[in-house]
Amino acid sequence: MTKKILLLAFILLPLLNFAQQINRTDEHGNKQGVWEKSHANGKLNYSGTFKDNYPIGEMNRYHENGNLKAELFFSDNGQKAKAKLYNESAQLIARGNFIQSKKDSVWVYFDKNKNIRASETFDKGSKSGESVYYFKNGKPAETLNFLNGERNGEWKRFFENGKSYLEANYSSGKLDGITQSYFSNGVIEYSGAYKNNKREGKWDFYSNKGELQFSIDYKNGVADNQDELDKIQQDKLKDLEKNNSHLTDPEKFVNDPDSYLRTYNK
Repeated sequence: MTKKILLLAFILLPLLNFAQQINRTDEHGNKQGVWEKSHANGKLNYSGTFKDNYPIGEMNRYHENGNLKAELFFSDNGQKAKAKLYNESAQLIARGNFIQSKKDSVWVYFDKNKNIRASETFDKGSKSGESVYYFKNGKPAETLNFLNGERNGEWKRFFENGKSYLEANYSSGKLDGITQSYFSNGVIEYSGAYKNNKREGKWDFYSNKGELQFSIDYKNGVADNQDELDKIQQDKLKDLEKNNSHLTDPEKFVNDPDSYLRTYNK
């Protein structure tokens, strides 16, 4: 009997020692060593190692269904991390870097078929630089430029065959400068300029054969000759405005890439 008790103690002692070593804080309340936390359903939430309250080395996070949610590889001081993010089906959806828990440098996003569908550039949490969104065939669907989180610089959209659909420019988050839209055959559909996010000056509208249909002069977003436009011109203008208002915001890509890019595959 005594031998059995000693054997059981020999088996359990390392387990008890390990249990005492996880989820440990020092006298200053800082996390030290291995930490594990569970979801309310009992499944593991995360597992990682801390030093002076900062994560170091590898940390894994999990969805409530038990599948891997994130793989994080932290620097020795815990300030930087390389990350891979997964959906609830354990499919890779994003890869990039964190600095002080904020996205940094280039992030790449994937669809369920492992195709790259977007890349975005960050500077400590703010978008700065070029963002590119792709069709399933790998060709760019849209390119945007950002500065300190605001759209700034050239903005382009493309047809799936690679030809230009829209060319415009942003300045401090507002449309500014020449804007041109194209038919799928490469002919200009309309051309004009924005100033402070409003149409300004002469806008020309063309047929898909390149013939000038009509022109409209704008001042501060309002057409000077609005009363002179006939019904056909007004209907054409309304269609253009309607199409522009339904251009999907690329910010929605991260949550649902397939839905976002479905617009371009029609």
